[in-house]
Amino acid sequence: MKVSQGSHLSSHVVPRSLPPLVPASQNAVQPQAVIRGPGWVHRYQQIHRGSYQFSDRRASRLVRTHDSASSTWPSESAEALDSSEAVESIPDTGNGISKSDLENSTDEAATRVGLSSKGSKKIAGFWGAYSKALEEHPIRVKSATSFFGFLLGDAVAQLVVGNPYNYLRTARMVIFGILMDGPIGHLWYTFLDGKVYPEDPKSNKAVISKMLCDQLLWAPFFSCVFFAVIKTLEGHPALIIPTIKAKLVKTLLANYAMWPLAHIINFKFIPSSQRILYINCVQVIWSAYLSNMSSKA
Repeated sequence: MKVSQGSHLSSHVVPRSLPPLVPASQNAVQPQAVIRGPGWVHRYQQIHRGSYQFSDRRASRLVRTHDSASSTWPSESAEALDSSEAVESIPDTGNGISKSDLENSTDEAATRVGLSSKGSKKIAGFWGAYSKALEEHPIRVKSATSFFGFLLGDAVAQLVVGNPYNYLRTARMVIFGILMDGPIGHLWYTFLDGKVYPEDPKSNKAVISKMLCDQLLWAPFFSCVFFAVIKTLEGHPALIIPTIKAKLVKTLLANYAMWPLAHIINFKFIPSSQRILYINCVQVIWSAYLSNMSSKA
């Protein structure tokens, strides 16, 4: 990369009034002269006189170590420097790294960073699109998020057990995620955020109150709805009440071992619009448990 001739870099050049350099013969840590400029940083650290070790970092400075007290600073203005001239100022050495090696390393570093930058931009673009869609269609997006949460949860549960994969069971779980977990979860957490200390939502009293409401009211209701929907989709609506009687208490005990702490984090740190996304990330484990629980006789 070239620095344009009109760029103003002179304010970034380390002034001449630096402490005296320590001779290399004293085996002391060598001071470093920093020339700041745009682009990739190349650090040249002298191991011994006439030999340089090269590594690249993503920053905006060029570091060069001088090995003797007689070293002098270049008198040219930093405006006249570009990356190629900086490399030219490093001499070829018999046992060090040549100018061509440095130039090749610079190109490789730029390529790596370019790829990394593209990946970061893609992630940022995806997150921006997700956030925009969440604002415009909150229930649809949260339903889609629940779809993937229950899909992964049931897949994990079945793969861990090791039995032949039951695709109908997975279908029932994702239907529950789309039609029930996403929509009613959105309504519930919107209600909590609007009614429980809305003037100070991140305070300890608000967080604890929301967590208690969720665990004492929402958790039993959600568990009953889950068993009712799954048994209906299985074609056994007559088993809804017996299933709730047999499994609700055990399910709630497992729930209380996991969700109170998860919801303290949720209400303290997670934005209201992102709650379903966070919950579904945690719920991959929980939906695996629910899937196994619902499939037991």
